[in-house]
Amino acid sequence: MVKMSLKKTDSTVEMVTSIYSKPVPSQSELSNPFAANKRRKKTTLVEKNDKTLPDSIENWSSKNFVDYFAEEYYKIFKGKYKITYISDNKLINEIFDFMEENQLPKQIWTKKFIDWCFLNNSVLLQSVGSFLLMNLRKFLNKFYQDVVLTSANISLIDIFNEVKDMDDKGRSKEILAKYGIPIAATYFIHQKDISYDNVVAGLSKLFTKFESGTVEEKKILSDIFQKSISRSPYIPEFALLNWRDLFFLAKKFSKESWWREEDYPGEPRFKYDKFLK
Repeated sequence: MVKMSLKKTDSTVEMVTSIYSKPVPSQSELSNPFAANKRRKKTTLVEKNDKTLPDSIENWSSKNFVDYFAEEYYKIFKGKYKITYISDNKLINEIFDFMEENQLPKQIWTKKFIDWCFLNNSVLLQSVGSFLLMNLRKFLNKFYQDVVLTSANISLIDIFNEVKDMDDKGRSKEILAKYGIPIAATYFIHQKDISYDNVVAGLSKLFTKFESGTVEEKKILSDIFQKSISRSPYIPEFALLNWRDLFFLAKKFSKESWWREEDYPGEPRFKYDKFLK
């Protein structure tokens, strides 16, 4: 009896020992025990991040410009620029939009703008304190005034016919989103004979609707206020130049990188005389 008990105990010990000596199975092996005999060493795939810039600037994407900015940043400041493609690409696209608004080849002039910023980095640093992509957008108009307007054969851009065409097609909301409040309001007052008070009241209702509306409507509202700034400087005769004070919803965007408390200084970039009767 004792021998049988010892043998039973010994066999139990051996079984337990054998269990502990086996490696812990993976989760897939627990669900599929036949996979235990097919254990393979896992290899980590490293995604290749090719930052080689295309030979032609016309083929540069927003990501290419972010990489170019990081390279130039290292050359000038001997430090690494921390890239965040989601936000940095968005800023490059905003610069693209500015160049297209002014009928400039966007890739060529975006590179000129970035190069100009690095060339004038000490002045920019005194103004904003840090040389980051998010801060450069504030200098787009200064670049336009100092570089583009001083170029030979530059002329004011005529946007009146496009605004009128959009109005004829019933796309008044798009006029606001593309050209901003002063241009749209001046057109409505002087070309459509809508009274100043009615324009202000109508815009107030529209902005309130957009503010509590769909994602797309909220984006349109943001575009309206952004374009109201980026289309400046205006001429003094334009309507609703005090839109920041008239529409309280505008202040909700005061933390955006494109926000300015005042219009850009300098000479207008667009032909505004046709908007006035």
